[in-house]
Amino acid sequence: MGFLDECMRLADELCHQRCMRWIGFGAREVANFILPASCAVCGRADFRLCPECRSEVQHQLHLPPLPDSHHLYVELPALSRQLAVSACGAYGKELARALLAFKNKQRYFLGSVFAPYLAAALNAGCVPQRENLPTLVVPMPSSLKAVGQRGYWPVKTMLDRGVESGLFRADLECRSLLHYRFGYALGGAQKTKSGSDRRGGQTHFVAEPATVKGQPVILVDDVLTTGSTLRHAAMACIEAGYDVTSAVVLALTRPPNTDPEQ
Repeated sequence: MGFLDECMRLADELCHQRCMRWIGFGAREVANFILPASCAVCGRADFRLCPECRSEVQHQLHLPPLPDSHHLYVELPALSRQLAVSACGAYGKELARALLAFKNKQRYFLGSVFAPYLAAALNAGCVPQRENLPTLVVPMPSSLKAVGQRGYWPVKTMLDRGVESGLFRADLECRSLLHYRFGYALGGAQKTKSGSDRRGGQTHFVAEPATVKGQPVILVDDVLTTGSTLRHAAMACIEAGYDVTSAVVLALTRPPNTDPEQ
């Protein structure tokens, strides 16, 4: 064993000694005193995400193979076809609170908690293409107003965490090619609109023109409610020359009264 190897071994042993664990505990307590932390889900002190809530969120999310109830279809009436959508979880309970904290309370670190599940679903849904043509992973854009309030783009943030961690297949390429049309850029939010308003109207998005005709695209969003956002996004990508093969969302909203616990 060389000198450097021996140094690394000694350092590893030191890190696992009880005194070092106490030092780590003390450092965490000092940090919590200077910058108090609370669990993003339950509000418990001294944790960004307490062990119990982390366990519940992970329990409510699924890795492939996803349950049958988490595969559904969004109608594309203009094309007389459907868009297949896969969801990693159901929107409710701790998962819903964690998602809201991530999107609206600047709990940015949760993007790293969600990223592995999105990446696994995308990897499972990617079909090998001709001539090693990559499949583009396209996040739903955020409006200028939402980015200004949050300081970041939630869906893209989750994908970025996956890229940084090396979670994606080599033939998947994340690209932000969707943008809001001028008339929707300042608002863009769907949550304040009725179901009929979401489903109708002009396509909200415009996509950058495809450099390769028919290049495959997988759309990604955080929550699926009526499917309107994915429908508008799919139509924009198709009009720009892409082949939208499927979509993946972190969570789906179930119809009312189907699960009392939700």
